[in-house]
Amino acid sequence: MLQYVLWTSLVLAGGVGGWLASAWLHQRRIQALQVQMRVMRQTMGAHSDQARRQIGQLQAELAQRPLAPQPERAVDVVREKIAPLVEGIRRRPAAPDRYVLMEDGFPQTAVVAGDAFAPTQMIR
Repeated sequence: MLQYVLWTSLVLAGGVGGWLASAWLHQRRIQALQVQMRVMRQTMGAHSDQARRQIGQLQAELAQRPLAPQPERAVDVVREKIAPLVEGIRRRPAAPDRYVLMEDGFPQTAVVAGDAFAPTQMIR
């Protein structure tokens, strides 16, 4: 009887010791991953800041560039072609029921009327 108690206590102590060793090992791995995630977030922030700076510099350079010279006749031809189109456009606001702004600031996908496309034909 004493042997069973001894062996049972040894098995239980080994199980508890194994569990504690496993928890210690996994906690170290989790901490290493958390450090990696922190470094990755800092790197992502640095990359996005650099990209914003580069885009700002490019936009400033484009704004300072002079416009390309256009031949005078080409400008007149374009004005003659565009003038009737611009006058024929009915100015009205976009349909607010078709585009709903989401919380991130971008519009939702447009809702297209049912008769805008032909029905789907099954290929057999």
